[in-house]
Amino acid sequence: MARKKSAKKSRTVNQQLASLEKLVRSGFRQTNAKFRQVDTRFGQIDARFRQVDKQFGLVHLEFRDLRKEMNQRFAVMEDRIDRLATHVDGFMKLHETLDIELTVMKQQMSRIEERLKRVEAAQAS
Repeated sequence: MARKKSAKKSRTVNQQLASLEKLVRSGFRQTNAKFRQVDTRFGQIDARFRQVDKQFGLVHLEFRDLRKEMNQRFAVMEDRIDRLATHVDGFMKLHETLDIELTVMKQQMSRIEERLKRVEAAQAS
C-alpha cells in the first residue's frame, strides 16, 4: 500500500484575495449587526427620553396650573385683607371721633358742674 502524498497546492493570488474579501465582508457584516444593535438600543433610549420629556411636560403644566390657582387665591386673599383693612380704618376713625366727642362732652360737663356750683353757692347766700 502506497500512500499518496498529498501535495498542498498553493493558492493563487485571486484565491487569496477572494478569501480575504470573504473575511472582510464577514467582518463588515458582524460590525453592521453590532451597529444595528447599538442603533436599536439608542432608539429605545430615545423613546425613554421622549417619555421622560412628556412626564416633565405634564409636571410643568401641573406646576403652571398650580401657580395660576395660587395667584388667583392670593388675589382673593389680598382683596379680603384690603376690605378688612378698610373696615378697621373705619372703626379707627369712628373711635377717634367718639374719643374727641367724649372729651368735648367731659369738658362741657365740667363747665356745667362749675356753673351749677356757682348757682348753688349764689342761692345759698
